[in-house]
Amino acid sequence: MTNVPAGGTDLLADALTLTAPGPVLLTGFDVVLVPQGHARTAVARLDALRPTAVGAVFTHEGHWGFLLPEESGDPAWPTPARYASAGTTLTMPPAPRPGAGAGWIRWGHGPIYTAPLLLHAVLADIASRHHPGDGPAVPPSAHVHLLEPPTMSSPKTAFFDLDATLTDQATSFRRWAEEFATRYGITPKEIHDAEVRSAGHRDRFFTELKAAHGIRSSLAALHAQYRQRTAELVPHRPQVCTAIRSLRDDGWRLGVITNGDPTTQRQKLRRARLDDLFESVVISGEYGIRKPDPDLFRIALDALGTGSGFMIGDDLDADISGGSRAGLCTVWVSGGRNLPSAAPIPDHTVRDAVDAVKLLREHPHA
Repeated sequence: MTNVPAGGTDLLADALTLTAPGPVLLTGFDVVLVPQGHARTAVARLDALRPTAVGAVFTHEGHWGFLLPEESGDPAWPTPARYASAGTTLTMPPAPRPGAGAGWIRWGHGPIYTAPLLLHAVLADIASRHHPGDGPAVPPSAHVHLLEPPTMSSPKTAFFDLDATLTDQATSFRRWAEEFATRYGITPKEIHDAEVRSAGHRDRFFTELKAAHGIRSSLAALHAQYRQRTAELVPHRPQVCTAIRSLRDDGWRLGVITNGDPTTQRQKLRRARLDDLFESVVISGEYGIRKPDPDLFRIALDALGTGSGFMIGDDLDADISGGSRAGLCTVWVSGGRNLPSAAPIPDHTVRDAVDAVKLLREHPHA
């Protein structure tokens, strides 16, 4: 590992000519493999090591692998990390295509960790020195070259929440409430107060209104009518459509990740005139899992064939916590709210979806 610069800011590789040597005996460094969904936890652990001791990070079969100094497994890496110490063998990952920069990351204000090419070069060098039966060892300088780091390619992938992020949920609810109040002789204030007390839980909301005003319709009927009518009353916001379209036209791959009933959520997209702007729409009701479960985000990532990107949403638990656990860069749509003290911390905060698009244009690297 003497050829690996401190901090991993330079790239060692001959990507065009190296071939995989197969299982390699580790010497001079250890490796820890971490599932992608736990990468943020792993980086926090790395921060406890000397910054110059971390050589690289590579991706392989759904895991992130870190080159570490020897005996860095004490204290033990937490499950589900898999730790391989010097003296054990590691199967060579396939070499990435030349120029690939997807493995390059900077986490916070720490060092830059390098791409899979670095591991490929280092292990090829080790293989040449640990297979004496293949002939004399080739000096590392003969096949490992010091290159300028490649320009980091932008993933240009973003996922948006639907309710209160892409759509104006407050206006839709207000329009429905006016109709409902007229039908049942309830004042808008009474509906507003019931909404505040129920904190958005529709079962409690309709149970209170039924009891207070003698409404004879069943809870199921009231809820079904509410879902259908609020979807129909979603307003078209031209500025949001223009912003999203500009991202798509600029080469961004866009998806929606939303909780809810599939029919209702797709109706909202149509009413907002957003349905033709997204390559993928993942709705919890179609999969039996809901945000913040990271598996729903992974379904969306798989739909676009990517492992990284942005998650933009208004819900700190469902969108920000869930997106972060899935390894996405998170953008909180605050609507002017202050971040609660105990809430998950987003990577970025904006006021609305239009401002989120401006942020993505200025900072396209997730």
